[in-house]
Amino acid sequence: MTAFACRTRNASGDVVEKVVEAFNTKEAMMLLEKSGLFPIKISPVGEKSIAVTAAVAEPDRALASAVTSTDRRKKYKVSRKDVMQFALQLSSSLDAGVPILEGVRSSIQLTRNEAFKELLARICISIEGGSLLSEAMDDYPEVFSSAFVGTIAAGERSGTIEDMLDNLADFLEADMEMRADIRSAIMYPAIVVVTLCIAIVVLIVFVVPRFTAFYSGFDAELPLATRILISSSSFMENHYIVLIMAIAALVFAFKRVLKVPEVRATCDRIVLRLPVFGNLIETAITLQAIQLLGLFTKSGVPILEAIQCAARTTTNTKYKQDLLSVAAGIAAGETMTSGMEAVNCFPLEARHMLANGESTGTMDRACESAAKRYKKELRYKTKILATLIEPMLTLVLAVIVLFIALAVFLPMWDLISVVG
Repeated sequence: MTAFACRTRNASGDVVEKVVEAFNTKEAMMLLEKSGLFPIKISPVGEKSIAVTAAVAEPDRALASAVTSTDRRKKYKVSRKDVMQFALQLSSSLDAGVPILEGVRSSIQLTRNEAFKELLARICISIEGGSLLSEAMDDYPEVFSSAFVGTIAAGERSGTIEDMLDNLADFLEADMEMRADIRSAIMYPAIVVVTLCIAIVVLIVFVVPRFTAFYSGFDAELPLATRILISSSSFMENHYIVLIMAIAALVFAFKRVLKVPEVRATCDRIVLRLPVFGNLIETAITLQAIQLLGLFTKSGVPILEAIQCAARTTTNTKYKQDLLSVAAGIAAGETMTSGMEAVNCFPLEARHMLANGESTGTMDRACESAAKRYKKELRYKTKILATLIEPMLTLVLAVIVLFIALAVFLPMWDLISVVG
């Protein structure tokens, strides 16, 4: 039995701090809920008593030889799919009764990503040195997010790490599906825009100069569209280096300016207000945050830590500030629902669904229902986006082609009429 220091809230909304004895945090939460208390934060008193199945063995020379770099701050490029497959493989190993260290070793043999093999070898060496799996993963935030590490840590505390790995795999799969839906919506417009830009550059740089040389032999005033096209062609032909450098400088300056917190916050708020795109982005952010809350509540993590982790994970500063404000309110004894209402965090329907989960003590189910609802909405909105963008791009393409055609052929018609 382990003593846990618990910060809770009773039915009246008052903060109550007490110490309970239980085998793990999950049992401690069940005891608190049975006594009518809503857990906010739970932490073990004194020494850690964590049920970890890792076996401490002598350092493995083969693993040490797999580490090709001595720089522990090396950045590894590992895809989400690789991390998801690792979670599934390790979960299967632990379900079969394999210790954590041996499970990670077997994952090294199964993965094809050489960088991931090196990273897992480092993790094995850290575990052999006495570190927990979550502590070893925490050294590589570019691969294992704070949500991933926090869930693993919750599994270590509760002794249900294999269940946490299954939950993580489901979360990563859902996140990849969401990103794929968004990519599919913007792929066609992006291809059309890039192709259009390349076609315009080819016309202006290679085709228009030939017509310019032809028209210069006639002493006649050219139409306005033709003069604009010829001037653009001449500028790009004579100053293309300056143009490329200016575009590169603008991109570089934009990236640097976005690092200023106030500018980034303003840009994030503007993005959310964009027509069509803003609503799609807000739906995607809401879905990701709700999936994270569901992941943590299902893992037995108190709601305060779950919201704090969701705030650290989201990239939109508006939602990050809102979630941190909600977390501060919960720490002060407020309900999650009142905190979200105060800062208008998440759409109204999402707040109602989460409020029902908080009031009935079924937050994990509420998050799961809300995630399903917003996943369907995101797919619907991506289809609508593609439907709206296609005719708009077709119209823009038609206008540009018409302008170039008129600029090229109007002088010819004038010359033909003069000759006639």
